[in-house]
Amino acid sequence: MSLRKVTFWIHLLAGLVAGGVVAVMSVTGIAIAFEEEILAWTDRKVSHRAAPVPVTPVMGIEELRAKAAWEKGRVASVVTFSDRSRNWEFHTDDGGKLYVDPHSGAMDESRADATHEVIHKLEEWHRWLGARDGQTSVGRLVTGICNLMFVVLCVTGLYLWFPRRWSWRALRPLVGLVGLVARFRGKARDFNLHNVFGFWSLPVLLVLAVTAVPISFAWGHRLVFTLMGEEAPESRNYGMMAIKPPVVAMPSGGIPRLPAEAAIARVAEAFPDWESISLEFPGTEEPAGGPPAPLDFGVTVPDPMPSRAYIPVKSDPFTGEILQAVRFGDRSAGLQARVWVRFLHTGAAFGVPGKVVASLACAAALVLVWTGFSLSWRRFSGLRRRASVPLSTKLHHEKHTTTSGSRP
Repeated sequence: MSLRKVTFWIHLLAGLVAGGVVAVMSVTGIAIAFEEEILAWTDRKVSHRAAPVPVTPVMGIEELRAKAAWEKGRVASVVTFSDRSRNWEFHTDDGGKLYVDPHSGAMDESRADATHEVIHKLEEWHRWLGARDGQTSVGRLVTGICNLMFVVLCVTGLYLWFPRRWSWRALRPLVGLVGLVARFRGKARDFNLHNVFGFWSLPVLLVLAVTAVPISFAWGHRLVFTLMGEEAPESRNYGMMAIKPPVVAMPSGGIPRLPAEAAIARVAEAFPDWESISLEFPGTEEPAGGPPAPLDFGVTVPDPMPSRAYIPVKSDPFTGEILQAVRFGDRSAGLQARVWVRFLHTGAAFGVPGKVVASLACAAALVLVWTGFSLSWRRFSGLRRRASVPLSTKLHHEKHTTTSGSRP
């Protein structure tokens, strides 16, 4: 059997085994890629307000925090925005979100809870086919293995497409969607669609499949760091970004803590291009005699990739001095590569345009699954029909074609 035939059967069998799971991951991947945009659109009427009169004062954060706590329980963090048309966000311990007008104190709850729950379910199906035990489930292993098979499908598909002899027919995918021409029917239509959509989506699909490997498997996660000459952190989620907090010097002379507004203002001065600043409120009282904890901020600056846009900042709670600010470029090469892998997989590394391209490739994958199954069905049903033809009929056909001068 030739190498091309072996490759063809590997491609066909891998598609039959993994095709259904690939289709599920493609459909759910399109939806969850735009999670941030979908949730923002759902809350658009409560997250923004009419521009206030310039002289309208802003209420104090502690005053607003106390009001929010009276409504929803303890407030864990606050997010302020440079865009004056946006309401501030107060996040509660139970995961709730309140939009607060800092000028009037008016509060509205998020309306995206149901939407977020739907997206969360789609994420579960995307990652482990909705299995209850999630990270440790067989479903997670199945999606990981099917993703590896998808990598095989991309590589073997490229080999099978590569023409033995170059001609205008071999270059049809380069000049247009030949598979959509009305004159094609049945097998010819499916074959052309499979080739055209496969050719144009292959680069993106290959990136999406390869970058899923470090997300699905611990060995893939370690491999990224090994290639960069580093030791991989145990955590494979956001915990790998954790860094040791700085030590705050004990104040002398009974210096009081800065109000939250003043602390945020100091951070805003340090980052003139800030878009949002979040402040985590301490959960419990610090132990007597122990070193005070630094204030924990999160600053976002303009950048399409979330991890490049987000800067964790620690400051002195008494003076407001910036003690630690870790930009994406300050991370190790291995960690930067691993984060790139994460956001290349969703397309978010290039913002909304990247997500659109990734989603179009996922839609193309659905066409590939459908046409692949259709072509396989025709192939195997044709084999069954040929196998069911009586031997006498085959001999008669061979005799007829030979005596008529046709090629056997």
